[in-house]
Amino acid sequence: MQYEWSHRAKRREIIRHVQAALETSGDHEFDDEELGKLLLVNWNEIFAVNPEILDSIDTKRLQAVWELFHSELIFLHKQLLVLRNVYKEPLKKCQVEGCLLTVEPDLLFGNLDQICRISWSFCKSFLKIMNEVGTISKNNEYNTTNLIFAKGPSTISAYQAYCINYKATMEYLGSIREKEERFTEFEGICLTDPRCERLQLEDLLIAPLQRITRLPILLKEIHKYTKNSDDKVRIEKVIENMNESLRSIDDSVQWLHNFERLQQLQNSVIWPSIIELETKTFIPEFLRVAVSRQFCENLLAHPRRKLIHEGHLDLVENGRTCDCYAFLFNDMFLLTKMKKCTRIKKGTTQLTKSEQYVVQKQPIPLDSCVFCDADSNDSSTSMSLKFAFVIIHLTRYYQVVSIFTLQAANKHDKELWIGKFQESIENYESIQLKDMLKCTPLYSSLSLRRCSSSRLMQPNTCTSQNINDVKSSHSGIQLEKSVENQGVNTEGKYCESVESAINASTEISNSTLSDIQTRWLDIETI
Repeated sequence: MQYEWSHRAKRREIIRHVQAALETSGDHEFDDEELGKLLLVNWNEIFAVNPEILDSIDTKRLQAVWELFHSELIFLHKQLLVLRNVYKEPLKKCQVEGCLLTVEPDLLFGNLDQICRISWSFCKSFLKIMNEVGTISKNNEYNTTNLIFAKGPSTISAYQAYCINYKATMEYLGSIREKEERFTEFEGICLTDPRCERLQLEDLLIAPLQRITRLPILLKEIHKYTKNSDDKVRIEKVIENMNESLRSIDDSVQWLHNFERLQQLQNSVIWPSIIELETKTFIPEFLRVAVSRQFCENLLAHPRRKLIHEGHLDLVENGRTCDCYAFLFNDMFLLTKMKKCTRIKKGTTQLTKSEQYVVQKQPIPLDSCVFCDADSNDSSTSMSLKFAFVIIHLTRYYQVVSIFTLQAANKHDKELWIGKFQESIENYESIQLKDMLKCTPLYSSLSLRRCSSSRLMQPNTCTSQNINDVKSSHSGIQLEKSVENQGVNTEGKYCESVESAINASTEISNSTLSDIQTRWLDIETI
């Protein structure tokens, strides 16, 4: 009974705080009466022209330009500012009062304020430039092209950052809805605000993505009804650069999602040690600790590696089939066996199910394999192969070392695998891992005095002594120390470069952004 009373009291408290925050959530930074009045204005009221003496093409051109501006105005007032003033600012005010402290506004709304400023600046620039170019010539032609080329900083980078973080934002929104009951109550109260017009939080969060993809369509409509050839060329270049920038955003989003998946796999894939794989192999005692784990277990999440396809396949062995889970990357094919395990979630007693993938076979480099169709209904064979294909693993000397016969679930699945294989082999990319290997603790744990590798170690160039000329044990030890120190220095330098490469997975490349900025042609659009 006491718990129910406390629960109701807390609910009344948060309702009071949210309602008070909504009542005082005015926005002085973007409060502009001039722009607000234009929401209900038609195109012929804003352009100083007489519609009766305009031909149909000029009329449609003015309407298209007005649509570019008016849709931006609606996007600013009906979506961006609603998201900011109805959700973000009240949330921050509630946190000042001690409510919803576990919610991170920056993770939920990202760079919303930056996008609001960009949109507001474009609308203000549009009005300013319209007054500057709004002169009617003797032919009654209105110069609208300059309205598209509003001077100002490039804005595509802000949308690139928002788009890249959108997936993480939605995942975070789902997690706080599950963990924080008060947040769902907060959402319900915000939804009743008349400014919201019944738009849910998801509808508002996706608005910047929808807006940036709509811009090329609006620009094409303006280009369609532009008469002047020079203006048409300028607008064509704008559209081309806009599409190129959108492709860059799409590539960045895809790369990040792919790298996140690789990081998940790196934590989920289990590589059996050589001791487990080769039980009959004699391993000297001083090597047992070093080779108790595989060197490759931390090298899966490489910035240049791409996961092309994954899925269930049946591996045919000894006349029987066993279920496997296969991964096709842009440089190798990996066959694993799925293993489901149950864990206790940290900080709670809740059980969570996770999947692990135990590597069954040696990874097959795509430049060292051959695959072929294997469907067979031959009665002379011991078993019928349906929806099957074969992968043959060759060494660099063309020795066949293994053959895998795999069966797909259906014909479409088989054709998809074969198509992805063909695409991956044609676009094969060799990924050099030997330098990254020096950053693994397994490599550094090996004594450089006892082993060496022509693949992994470079000859010592820092010492003028030849190892064959070393005769005394003392000088031999000094040489070994020199080699060891050189290896450590190389390892440290490369670890720094690898670390910076991994950090770049969650940040936008500065060079990419500067390139986008130069291609944007000074447009102050979204």
